[in-house]
Amino acid sequence: MKKDHLAFLLAGLAFGFLLGFGVFRVSSNAPGQNRTGGADADAAGPRGPMAPTQVGAAEPAGGGPMVAEINALKERLTREPNDLAALVRLANLHHDVGMWPQAVSYYERAVAIDGDDPDLLTDLGICYRGLQRFDDALATFDRAHAADAKHWQSLYNTVIVAAFDVGRFDRAEAALRELEAFDPAPPNLAELRRRVGEAAAARPAGS
Repeated sequence: MKKDHLAFLLAGLAFGFLLGFGVFRVSSNAPGQNRTGGADADAAGPRGPMAPTQVGAAEPAGGGPMVAEINALKERLTREPNDLAALVRLANLHHDVGMWPQAVSYYERAVAIDGDDPDLLTDLGICYRGLQRFDDALATFDRAHAADAKHWQSLYNTVIVAAFDVGRFDRAEAALRELEAFDPAPPNLAELRRRVGEAAAARPAGS
């Protein structure tokens, strides 16, 4: 691969990481909102680039209050394993620091309870991407889109994974066309279209 192609693809992956993991994660996007309807309000989700994964860490960093919250949530689950609000909150906490296996475990349990929630499915797909399980990510985004045809975040993340992770530009283009039919259009769509086009044009011949 030519050096300039490699540099561009790395830039594209960084762009995809920012969009998929920062701006367009859909869990708990506003403080005090709890999508699950439980008594406990979730804290705000991430609004920018993710914190680095702590290799070998047993729990997310954050000091005593976060550890106390995690322990309390786990205690809730020992009493009620299907406590959806607790599962989602634990998934979000692990997501926020890039602890993908733990986040996937809790999101999968939540999805087993509420398998038609496109937000939950999209967040699970983002965690699969963090584990480089790209086929699982795309399949989960498809489930989210099937649950809600107007759920633009699942389509947007489909574009990110299809174009920048696996080079499936046909699939990325199909999702882009659906996104462009939305009114109002999702944010930064023109920039995403441009980046996908540049990535497709930079492919080595015959790939």
